[in-house]
Amino acid sequence: MSMYGMFSTPTLAMMSQSHAMNTIGLNIANVNTGGYKSTDTRFTTVLANTMDKQSDIGGVRPLDYFRIDQQGLVTSSASHLDVSINGQGFFVLNTQQDGSGETLYSRDGNFLMTTGETVSVTADDNSTIQVEAGYLIDKNGYYVQGVAANADGTFTIPGTPQSLRVDQYAFTSIGQATTAMNLSLNLPATGSAGDQHLYSINVIDSNNIQRAADITFTKGTTPNTWSFTTTTDAGTSAAQTLTFDSNGALTGTSSYTLPLTWADAATASITADYSAMTQFAGDFIINQFTRDGYAANDMQSFTFDNSGHITGTFEDLTQRKIYKLPLAIFSNPNGLEPRNGNTYALTGESGPASLVSAASDGYAQFSPFSREMSNVDLADEFTKMIMTQNAYNSSATVFRTLDEMVQSARDLKR
Repeated sequence: MSMYGMFSTPTLAMMSQSHAMNTIGLNIANVNTGGYKSTDTRFTTVLANTMDKQSDIGGVRPLDYFRIDQQGLVTSSASHLDVSINGQGFFVLNTQQDGSGETLYSRDGNFLMTTGETVSVTADDNSTIQVEAGYLIDKNGYYVQGVAANADGTFTIPGTPQSLRVDQYAFTSIGQATTAMNLSLNLPATGSAGDQHLYSINVIDSNNIQRAADITFTKGTTPNTWSFTTTTDAGTSAAQTLTFDSNGALTGTSSYTLPLTWADAATASITADYSAMTQFAGDFIINQFTRDGYAANDMQSFTFDNSGHITGTFEDLTQRKIYKLPLAIFSNPNGLEPRNGNTYALTGESGPASLVSAASDGYAQFSPFSREMSNVDLADEFTKMIMTQNAYNSSATVFRTLDEMVQSARDLKR
């Protein structure tokens, strides 16, 4: 082995420690970067080998380990666009609004709004105006992916993820007519035949507009019987009969069809559940009224919940779940490929992404109004910095000593 060959060992050592110091510096620089995952540098021995009488000195080389699966510190935020993941999983992103770009994954829920294509919408005065659609993006400009609600308000995960349009006019033309309702009330057991009580309900017509209808209850001449009619702007329906037993409970059928006719919309046939209706002594009391359907309205605001639902609040003050964020789960998240902006791409080592539902599948919960910061431990990084500096200085001492030995050998010829 030549004397000059001995320089390779301390050279590799200094290069490896320089790499480790660079990794430490990168971690410290990103201590306050949202969603940043630290990297650890470890070392592996390079053994000497001889090939065709040519000898190489062994040494060391660095290996980086990504700590992607370690949770970062979660801090509170005042922005309704911020959400963090408490547990396993990643947000799903796409580089293109139409979903044709590359799918990436991130832990950073510091979301923003961006404008998209120009669309035509109907204003309050029924005029058509041009507006720019608004989408939810991450800090890199990548589009956050989620699943839209089914017609019945449920969500199918994994479903078909799409970019999330959340501007004011995103749901202006989307509504659902009322098809079912539930009415719980008490009709007075006392009183005279012909006594009437009226309750006004609101339902959604075929034009996705909220309409009012009156239900009038009239006490019958036969004991424990009542009739009811429904009245709209187009007239009053035929009377139907309610019968109660001596204990005040509804007997016979409890499901009725309410035919609601409108002057400027299609006739609605609403299934009414009256099973919780009673006839007790006392006043006419409304306990509960619920219905399905929703009007086409401008969306005023939206929020996240712990399950990843995005709930919109609309112009008529109603609320409904419009999207759901899926969680991307990997068998080996540390095998993901880091990309710029604290995003990750899947690899053969990470395995494919499985899209699951937060909370219900037990992997994690979302935390609204919060952000996940980095998982960098500053105390640990400074400890590693001191150790790396000492290792580098020691390797430099070896290099310097070898250099002095070479000089001594050179001087022997003089």
